[in-house]
Parts: sequence; C-alpha cells; structure tokens
Amino acid sequence: MPATASTPTQREPWLKYGVAILCLEMLIAITVSAYALYMTFHGLLR
Repeated sequence: MPATASTPTQREPWLKYGVAILCLEMLIAITVSAYALYMTFHGLLR
C-alpha cells in the first residue's frame, strides 16, 4: 500500500541543513542580482 500524506515519513538527518544552505544560496543570488540591477540603472557599470 502506498504512503499517503497522513502517514509520517522518515527523512535523512542532513535534509534540514541542505534546505538551509539552498535558501542561503538563493538569498545570495537575489542580493547579487539586485545589486547588479542597481548598478545598471544608476550608470555605475562601464
């Protein structure tokens, strides 16, 4: 019988750290993109 959403599942113990690192990398990418747009629109890139 397949597992349903109501049954708890076993997860790897490193999963929460992997998700945290992934979120940190996404935040860094968004910050770099925003800074690049700021520099572009203010004429700081040559």
